Amino acid sequence: MCYQMSPLTGETTVFRTVVPARRTPDPAVQDLVKLVDEDGFRANLAALVAHGTRHSLNSGFKAAAEGARDVLRQLGYSASLVPITVGSGSSFNIVAESTGVGAAPRGRVLVTAHIDSINIEGGPSAPAPGADDNGSGAAGLLEMARVFAGTQTEHDLCLLLFGGEEQGLFGSREYVSMLTRTDRDRIRAVINMDMIATLNTTAPTVLLEGADLSQALIDELAAAAATYTSLTVQTSLNPFASDHVPFIDASIPAVLTIEGADRANENVHTGNDKLTHIHFDLALDILRMNVAATAALAGLSRPET
Repeated sequence: MCYQMSPLTGETTVFRTVVPARRTPDPAVQDLVKLVDEDGFRANLAALVAHGTRHSLNSGFKAAAEGARDVLRQLGYSASLVPITVGSGSSFNIVAESTGVGAAPRGRVLVTAHIDSINIEGGPSAPAPGADDNGSGAAGLLEMARVFAGTQTEHDLCLLLFGGEEQGLFGSREYVSMLTRTDRDRIRAVINMDMIATLNTTAPTVLLEGADLSQALIDELAAAAATYTSLTVQTSLNPFASDHVPFIDASIPAVLTIEGADRANENVHTGNDKLTHIHFDLALDILRMNVAATAALAGLSRPET
């Protein structure tokens, strides 16, 4: 999460708690949701934190990016490191693709997270374990990649791990800037994960943050939360400070999925953002919600009867 201050008008609602209607669970989606695994999530998160820092301009970032790329390749995805510019330096995005089986022209569903971390006071070489911000989102993306590995979807699935988020959304801005008009039109939804694993509220809570153009996607995620998890759902139409924003700025429907009351988390951007503060049950429920919504949006390929 790249924090910034933004002015609000006097009548702006920052967020609201909603009670979405529970749908009848789809058995095929339920089977995917059940595959979300704590051990796999823990292992990927521990591997990311072990780099000490994943500052976008630090060698630890490149090692983490290469490790994530290799995990995605082992799962069967076409995955690569794509160089990006971060200020006067350079870093990488990790891009992984799975081609849908539907007839062309297919849509694309994007699942995103930033993989970098930062210790603002300590500088680029200071310890920045970034367990929650955003090891949790990056490890969550890798767990979702495992869940969907080998699953046929009608539309294409793209998994993106961004660099340069903490310096100002550099990775996501560059990715969006390279999209053609046709590329943009093909994107059905962007589900972004940033800080999904610290319990700042009494009840496990997810905030779904987007813009007016994201409302249908917010509704889909909220319904998935109600149907497949026990999460309390909050929503906001005031997007800022994470990798969903460049997509929204380009008129692409995108939603940030983030732990409730994230600004109460005092460990972010410090050396204290450690595994000991991670609430795994919250993270796993947010992943279940995102798996269910992704399955609905990408369209599970079902055998003809």
